[in-house]
Amino acid sequence: MTSEQESQFARENAALSRLLRRALAHAAPSLPNDRPLSILDLACGPCREAETLIHSLREVSGSSSDIRLVGADIRRAELDEAASRARAAGLAHTEFLAADCSKLDHALASSENFDLTFLRHQNFWNDPAAWLRIFEHGLSRLNDDGLLVITSYFDREHALAVRALERAGAELVVSARNDDSIDLSTHGKSVDRHLAVFRRRPARRP
Repeated sequence: MTSEQESQFARENAALSRLLRRALAHAAPSLPNDRPLSILDLACGPCREAETLIHSLREVSGSSSDIRLVGADIRRAELDEAASRARAAGLAHTEFLAADCSKLDHALASSENFDLTFLRHQNFWNDPAAWLRIFEHGLSRLNDDGLLVITSYFDREHALAVRALERAGAELVVSARNDDSIDLSTHGKSVDRHLAVFRRRPARRP
């Protein structure tokens, strides 16, 4: 990894942090601060956002406890990089699982739920059926007051993902455009162009 690439990742994460903190602050009543918090990062790859997620959640929630992060991805080489990054950043309460995120129940204990599920640059456009299953798993693993957050590379994919999550039982809390999103070489794509926060839709009373 070159120093130029690391510098770009730092700029991307700084922009993500600003966007994420504003969005989570909008949903702050949903975030408890009286117990340790936990994050599930699905399809996390090298999880370059781990430190950003932990610090943002701590700041918005006001929690003084350690925040646990579990990352899951099917690519083992990228998980090795994620673990190395976490060690270098001094993030002690992290775990990275080699798992197909559309079949997540095979990798997590049945009772394990999270306060925040995060999916950076979800790829709904590429395989809607698989990503719908991932969304459903992410929602099902939330605590009652938990939040699910996605970011997207481009406008159309974001709109499709939001609709899919709503069909899966999510309630949109806030959707925000990232004014500091960095353009990519592929036309129409930029880093974390959109971010959306969801909670589970309350069950209807009979």
